[in-house]
Amino acid sequence: MPVESYAKLASVKDSKNIREISISEFFSKNRHLLGFDSPLKALLTAVREGVDNSLDACEEAAIMPEVTVTIQAESETQFCVTILDNGPGISKAHLGNIFAKLLYGSKFHRLRQSRGQQGIGISAAVMYGQMTTGKSAHVISKTGPKAITHEIELQIDTKKNAPKIIKEKENKDPAWAEKKSGTQISIHMEGAYKEGRHGVLSYMSQTALSNPHANILYIDPKGERHPFPRLVNTLPKAPEEIKRHPHGVEIGLLMQLLQDVKKETITAFLKREFSRVSQNTAEEILKTAGLAFSKSTQGFSRADAEKLYNAIQATKLLPPPTNCLSPLGEESLLKALYWFFVESKKWDAEEQVALIAPTEIEEKRGQSEFLFETPKTQIETHELEAGEDNSVASREEDYFVTAVTRPPFVYRGNPFQVEVGLFYGKGLKSDGLMQVYRYANRVPLQYQASACAMTKAAMAAPWKTYGLDQSKGALPTGPVVLVMHMASVWVPYTSESKEAIAHYPEILKEFRLALLEAGRRLQRYLKHQKRQADEAKKRGYIEKYLNPIGDALQEILKLTAAEKTKTVENLTVILEKNYGQKKSE
Repeated sequence: MPVESYAKLASVKDSKNIREISISEFFSKNRHLLGFDSPLKALLTAVREGVDNSLDACEEAAIMPEVTVTIQAESETQFCVTILDNGPGISKAHLGNIFAKLLYGSKFHRLRQSRGQQGIGISAAVMYGQMTTGKSAHVISKTGPKAITHEIELQIDTKKNAPKIIKEKENKDPAWAEKKSGTQISIHMEGAYKEGRHGVLSYMSQTALSNPHANILYIDPKGERHPFPRLVNTLPKAPEEIKRHPHGVEIGLLMQLLQDVKKETITAFLKREFSRVSQNTAEEILKTAGLAFSKSTQGFSRADAEKLYNAIQATKLLPPPTNCLSPLGEESLLKALYWFFVESKKWDAEEQVALIAPTEIEEKRGQSEFLFETPKTQIETHELEAGEDNSVASREEDYFVTAVTRPPFVYRGNPFQVEVGLFYGKGLKSDGLMQVYRYANRVPLQYQASACAMTKAAMAAPWKTYGLDQSKGALPTGPVVLVMHMASVWVPYTSESKEAIAHYPEILKEFRLALLEAGRRLQRYLKHQKRQADEAKKRGYIEKYLNPIGDALQEILKLTAAEKTKTVENLTVILEKNYGQKKSE
């Protein structure tokens, strides 16, 4: 049979197997892309997605977040992950789609800083749990003090990417009747629990560090409680939605926008669709492109679209607005670092429990929604006294903490802002490598550190210049923790698992500038510490040898006891005066 006939026969056979696949079906076979590539990481990813949703929901509703995460071991390899929040709740009409439909959400199409972006996270966790255990996810939600509490069990129809409601009812639990609002989701899933650098407890502590306004309680599989109290009693600045910036639009997207829009003039289109485009700016762009101001968006040819695109790129425009960003803030970062590495060492959770009435403890014992109140710490009793460069140092306790926030910048038309916090000293290993905590929109990034722009920037900084030991191409050695945060309307993750940030030159540059400033502040502190140590050493010499010298002078010069005392005092003054002159020099 001729080759052409074989090809024709093959195409006929293949056509019988051709069909469309849904996004759920694709990710069910490629779950590693979403962070479910191992039992250990799968458990962490499910917790992260649930906590992210809870914090976002609370902040959007201007509610101070209270989040409880509980992990219960059902067997050696199966766990039940439960996330409870006090957010605004979810209406019954949206419950199924939010928890059991991939790419369903309110964040993907909005340019505004938020933790989630794609509408995949929590529904992917539900899908993973369904695949590995065959069990349904269990959701409870209440939208107001007098609203009905809805309770459903659901799964995902992966072939249709649609929710499948297994059971639904009205929840009449008295505990939920007392709640103003909130949502709880429980997912049964295969996993592995292990504490450590990539464990759930580490993630929870880092989440608390980047969200000091949240009251968080984590209950591990052993039933042990790990409270992370609220440190800041105000919500972070609410980010606002902005329009896309013209310089961040590529020609293909521009053509799509022109095709999708209803009939209007190209001038009106530019003003409505993009930020920083006024009437005068729109006319300048069209004049450069050689297009009529009244030209309609209907029937816009590719050649005209290319002219318009080139004109946009050639026009000088203001950078996009930055009210869409909500950075951690230097004050909050200082307080959080101070709490985690200084005050938390002084506070014991059991002592805090003892402050609560015994009857209340018995009533609340075993209830996952029981949260600890913020302890009375130095943060509450008096404000940290930060220096002019937003640094706090302690001579007695031997620690130094500082925070740097860079002005907003732009990559590919997207505004972003970077922050760096640095803690040096007490309680950390002096012979270990610097610990780097990476964050994107307040979310800890715990995997793929070597592929992340933040790690690259941290390793490239000249820490040796600032007083730390550093080998070429490596992080420095010393008792240092570095917190690096990127806030953006669209974080350029390297994959759907959202664990590393792409190496855009603008992002690397901003992190480098922030790190250099933090390094200079650390250098000043270390030099000051060295001067103090030298001073103490020299004073020690004076105290150690002055009395024997006095005795020798008394014996040689035949001095009386009073004359010896006066001689020693004069010598002390002379030595301290000379030391002071050398110190000032």
